Formats: sequence, structure tokens, C-alpha cells
Amino acid sequence: MPANATVLYGGDAKFDLKYYLESHMALVGKEWTSFGLQDWKVIQFEAGPDGSKPYSIAAILTWDSLDSIPKALASDAGKGILADVENFSDKSPVFLAGNIVGAS
Repeated sequence: MPANATVLYGGDAKFDLKYYLESHMALVGKEWTSFGLQDWKVIQFEAGPDGSKPYSIAAILTWDSLDSIPKALASDAGKGILADVENFSDKSPVFLAGNIVGAS
């Protein structure tokens, strides 16, 4: 069953979007495809209707299964990817993972 990992960066974080897209996500694609990563998307959020912006960036990663995610994170490549966060953000992200149970 396909799974999703969503990585959220806070609205108050300093964030280098250029580095993130050109370097970090390129590394994610290169290193984690062999672990079952199928695709990724990056969303840049705007303020909501109430003017708040709890998150500025989200990465949406689709995996072949939920079991693939911890394997990728625990790998040497995964450790390097996690260590790379300090190169584009001054805050740690919120990480969510789960099975895809519906889609259009």
C-alpha cells in the first residue's frame, strides 16, 4: 500500500528555498529512490484566512510502503539528508507519515 511522508517547516523558520529545491531535494530523490521513494512535491504556503502562517514549506513524499520510510531514514544516506537540514533551515521540521487510504 502506498504511503506518504509530509515534512513541514514552520512559518517562523529561516528557510533557503533555492538550496532546498536545488540541493536538498535533489539529494532526497537520488538517495531514497532505492528505498521506495516514488515522487516528491514541495508546497510553499501563504497565510491563511485568519492571517496566520503556521507553516511556510511542506515536502510531500510518496513511498511504495510505510515500511520504506524508517528504512530510508535509518540509512547512511538518510542520516546525511537529515544532517543537511541545517544548511537551509534554522528550525527542525515536523515529520508525519501514514498510509494513503484514499485518492482521486
